[in-house]
Amino acid sequence: MRKDLLSKQAYIIPVLAIVNIILGLFVSGYDVVSQRISELALETPFIAYTHRVTDIIIGISMCIFALQTFRVAKGYFSFLTIFAFGLTWVFAGIFILTSPLHDVYGLTTVLIIIPLIFVIEYRDVLKPNYFQTYSIITSLIHIMFFWFFNYGFFPKDSVGVTQRVWVFITLIWFGIAAKNVMMTKK
Repeated sequence: MRKDLLSKQAYIIPVLAIVNIILGLFVSGYDVVSQRISELALETPFIAYTHRVTDIIIGISMCIFALQTFRVAKGYFSFLTIFAFGLTWVFAGIFILTSPLHDVYGLTTVLIIIPLIFVIEYRDVLKPNYFQTYSIITSLIHIMFFWFFNYGFFPKDSVGVTQRVWVFITLIWFGIAAKNVMMTKK
């Protein structure tokens, strides 16, 4: 029961990601197509704090999920990368976009390898092959998005929508990973 609860709590990650993705639709003058999600922290207090608290909850949930996955199969690299990525979300909620601590000095790049490392370390525990394939594809998508996003291959006037698609793909993976961790036999 506790194993399931610690895994199920990770379902809030994609749900709250959707909240942060659509939050900008309710801000007058904010353009979800061209503005980054983190710019919501610079808006009116209600929107800013809703966005920041959502980031913190997502980060804490990722850290709990990292602990749960470690408990299930002792994957050290998965634990470290998921936990580190969770901390970047907590920092993004505490520090606004103008602070170098917002992104914990680029630690979010660890995101690229999380799904891949996860399936490598948990291949003996995770049963469905589709999840392994899905995770590998997700890592490849991250590599492409990271490359395109950070090196200017996406038009600057569509950075907001591009980031929202990337965040959605990223955080949906956590929900699917949580479901697969619950299906493990230990």
